[in-house]
Amino acid sequence: MLSEAEFIFLMSVIADGLTWRGDQFVIAVVTLTMFVAGASIASFAGLVAYRLPGILGFEDSDVGIVSPPSHCDGCRRRLRTHEIVPIAGWILCRGRCKCGHAIPVVFPLVEALVGFGSVVIPPYVGDAWIGLLLVIAFWVCVLIAWCDILHHLIPEGASVPLLFAGLLISPIEADAWMRSAGAAAAAALLWISFLIVSKIRNIDAMSGGDIALAAAAGAWLGLAATPTFLIGACLIFIGYSAALRLRGIEWVPMGPALGSSMILTMLMTVHA
Repeated sequence: MLSEAEFIFLMSVIADGLTWRGDQFVIAVVTLTMFVAGASIASFAGLVAYRLPGILGFEDSDVGIVSPPSHCDGCRRRLRTHEIVPIAGWILCRGRCKCGHAIPVVFPLVEALVGFGSVVIPPYVGDAWIGLLLVIAFWVCVLIAWCDILHHLIPEGASVPLLFAGLLISPIEADAWMRSAGAAAAAALLWISFLIVSKIRNIDAMSGGDIALAAAAGAWLGLAATPTFLIGACLIFIGYSAALRLRGIEWVPMGPALGSSMILTMLMTVHA
C-alpha cells in the first residue's frame, strides 16, 4: 500500500508527464499547421505569379486566379486533387505529368523553403503575435519576388497593402512618425539610386514597383533600420545579379533582394 505522501508524489509525476506530453502535442500541431500553411501559400503564390499577365489584363485571355483550374502545361489535362498538394503532389507524380511533361522542381523547393521559414520565424522572434505578422510579411515578399522574377513586375495589389500594413501595425517600430520617415527615406534613396544609374548608363532604370516595395520595407522597419535594409538589399542584389549577368542576362529583378533584405533586417531588429 502506498502512503498518502507517496500517492501524492506519484500523482504529481503523472500530471507533470501529461502536461509535458500535452505541450509537445500542441507544439507538433502548431509546427505542422505553419508548415502546411507556408507551403500552401507558396503554391498559391506560384499560381498567381504564372498567371499574373492574364490577371492584370496584359494578355487577351480569360485567365484568372481561380480559373481555369490547374492543369498540365504539356497536355492541358486538369490536375487531380492529389497532384496539386504542395510538395507531396510533386513527389507522388515523380516530377512529371502522365503525358511525360516535366514539372519544374522549383515548385516543391520553394514550397518547402517557405514552409520551413513559416515554422522557424515565430519561435526565433519569441512572440506569437509579432512572429505571425512577420510570417505574413514573409509570404507577401515571396509572392512579390516570384512575380518579379517571372515578369519583372511587382503588383501593386501586394506592395501597397504591405506598405499600409507597415505604417499601421508594424511591431518593429513603435513610433508612427518613424515608420513614415522610414518609408519616405527608403523610397527616396532608391529613387535617387535609380536616377543616378539612368543618367550614367543612359537608360531608363526606374522601377516604381521596387520603390513601392522599398517604401513598404521602410514602413515596417522604421527610419533607424532603413540604412541596414538598403545596404543588405544592395549586397544581395549584387551577389545574384553578377552571376546572372555572367550568363548574359542584362535585366535582373531587384524585388527578391528587397524582400529578402526586408525580412532579414526585421528578424535582426526584433531579435536585437
